[in-house]
Amino acid sequence: MKLRKNESGQATIEFALTLILLLVFVFFYVQLGLVMAFANYVQYATFMSSRALVSSAATDQEQNEAATRVLGSMVKKGAFDTGSDRWPSIAKGVEGDAVVGATIGSGPLFAPKNKDQSWQEGVRYTFRSRLFLLPFGDVPGAIKLTSESWLGREPTKSQCETFMSGVGGIIDNGC
Repeated sequence: MKLRKNESGQATIEFALTLILLLVFVFFYVQLGLVMAFANYVQYATFMSSRALVSSAATDQEQNEAATRVLGSMVKKGAFDTGSDRWPSIAKGVEGDAVVGATIGSGPLFAPKNKDQSWQEGVRYTFRSRLFLLPFGDVPGAIKLTSESWLGREPTKSQCETFMSGVGGIIDNGC
């Protein structure tokens, strides 16, 4: 078979173009796997933080501080550095209050007088992650995910004492 002058290197160019396309797919699935693994970890972090929130403590403030410390130590760089993300290349917290990305306390449906909705207290963490790892600027491939954990809340010690003093002054563990 006789090669023409202008056909040399065609296989190399085809290989390079195919390799680029293959690497785009590989890196997309690697990043997607990292995002899903992080989302699973965040679900555990919100559950642990929610447990800290609903545990009995002396005051509401102590319960919120405990939940903030737990969530901050798990998804941020530390319990007291609640603004810096632990893995910013994978996900960044968005919105939120005390911990960037998190809302700790009553949920959007919380209604203390409504028996059906009075249980909703816990932690919500929202984060944004890119699915395409490009070295320049923001890309439209960012997704926003939210993890929530709502648990039944125990009354604080002060709430229990207030309630029990109103029914005759008996203080016991049965609030």
